This record gives sequence, structure tokens and C-alpha cells, in this order.
Amino acid sequence: MKGYAPVPKIILDYPDNSKKPISKREALWLLFMKATYDEQTIKGVKLRRGQLLITIKGLAKEWGWSRHKVRDFLADLERKAGEPWAIEQEIITPSTVDPLKKPRLSGIRITFKYYDEICGELPK
Repeated sequence: MKGYAPVPKIILDYPDNSKKPISKREALWLLFMKATYDEQTIKGVKLRRGQLLITIKGLAKEWGWSRHKVRDFLADLERKAGEPWAIEQEIITPSTVDPLKKPRLSGIRITFKYYDEICGELPK
């Protein structure tokens, strides 16, 4: 299926009482919808357009999956180099953000490699 439909991200705030676990397609959709549309800072981590900050434990709880399944899913998306949903992962620690802090996992920065191609350029 080609093309796209604009979907307001506020739809993610709608109460979800659906059954877990969710499908891989739903997981991909949720990740993509959570990606930033423009630059932001979350938990002290700067995110560019098409990025989001996640934790494996958080996604596992949200999706009703095991942490192992979440890691495998993200690794699979990372291997999809030429596909529109290809991602890159970067482990973010407080020392990444502030070198004076002791290293402790803060999350994983996910970058959708083709976000601009899918969503179009950011209006000026």
C-alpha cells in the first residue's frame, strides 16, 4: 500500500483498553507516531526530527511483549536498511548527555532513517 494519511499524534492519548500483546505492525505504527516532528529535548536528550527516546522495559510493558521480543523487533528494523521503516539505535546514558555524570542507562534513541522521505520536509 502506498501513500499516506495525516494522523494527529493526539490520537495516541486516546484510552486504549485493547488486548495485549499488539502486532508488529501496530508496534511499528506506535513507534513512528511517537517520533518527533521537529527538534525537542526529552529527559535532557536532544532529539531531531524522526527520533524518539525509548526504553526496552517501557515498550515491553506498553506492547505486552517480553523484553527479548522488543529487542529482536528493533534489531530487525535496524537490519531493514533500504525499507521505509528502517531505524538506527543509539544507547543514551547520562554521560552521553553530560560527561560529568556517572554512566547509567537512560534509554535508546531511535532514528527513523527515512522519516523526511515519508513525511515530507519540515515546512519553513
